[in-house]
Amino acid sequence: MTKTTKKLVRERAVFLIDTDAKSNEGFSYHDKWFEKEVAVLSGGSRYLEKLENLVRGDTVLMYVKRKGILGRGIIVDDEALKVTDVTEIVSPREPIEYHRKVFWTGDLRSKPVTLAEFVALNGSNPRHALQELRTGQAEVMALINERSEEIDLAEIDRQTDSAPITEALTTSLARRKQGKYREDLLNLWGRTCAVTGCDLEPILRASHALPWRKASHKQRVDPNNGLPLIPTLDVLFDAGLIGFSDEGTMLRSASLQERHCEEFGLPRSLRQPLNASQKLYLQIHREMYGLK
Repeated sequence: MTKTTKKLVRERAVFLIDTDAKSNEGFSYHDKWFEKEVAVLSGGSRYLEKLENLVRGDTVLMYVKRKGILGRGIIVDDEALKVTDVTEIVSPREPIEYHRKVFWTGDLRSKPVTLAEFVALNGSNPRHALQELRTGQAEVMALINERSEEIDLAEIDRQTDSAPITEALTTSLARRKQGKYREDLLNLWGRTCAVTGCDLEPILRASHALPWRKASHKQRVDPNNGLPLIPTLDVLFDAGLIGFSDEGTMLRSASLQERHCEEFGLPRSLRQPLNASQKLYLQIHREMYGLK
């Protein structure tokens, strides 16, 4: 079995990646990681090999020394890129870097998962430039999701410019945001189902490609992160039983048998071309559910 084949067949995994290259002398360029949507290693060919071990759909956690975990993202390319262009290099001290393209789904810079919190769940400090997270993985990921929600609530609180918000107000604001998201999404698709063309608006659902629970505040209200769908297709899409290629072709899970497809009138394609942002969100959806 070749190395490439091994990469294709293994389960998606979670990795910690350290932003503090030795050449940076203790300085982290993590802000540029977010800006350029990359994860970076440098220091020799063995680090290129480390990045090559990541596969599309793996989760990466951005670790910064003395601060903790500042970001959560998903690998969205197939191989590492050797970068020598000074305009693309993240650390000015490095002549060569190795990049992986990352769709950052969580920005924890304002409230990181601290090193102490990580050690309490994992049992030890991160020790390598890139390492798979196994021990305490579920607990660490749950804490990251919790911290992300806290950041979102703080953002809503700032927007209200008032006293600390109540649970009822939080729910009201969330529904208001969801209402705007639905309206923007419908406008993006001519106020019809993205697949069937149904224009009965009361039944159309505003589906998310990158689920609400895994998305940042900005991604949750981005109309590119979803499709207006009739209820049956919404349920199938949300469960990862169907997805869509960059060309808009419907992809089906192996769990959907031919008789199911006949009952639902599948497959069917999207009714209009996708923009670059829509393609990226739908790619993440495919990777999450292993749709090909």
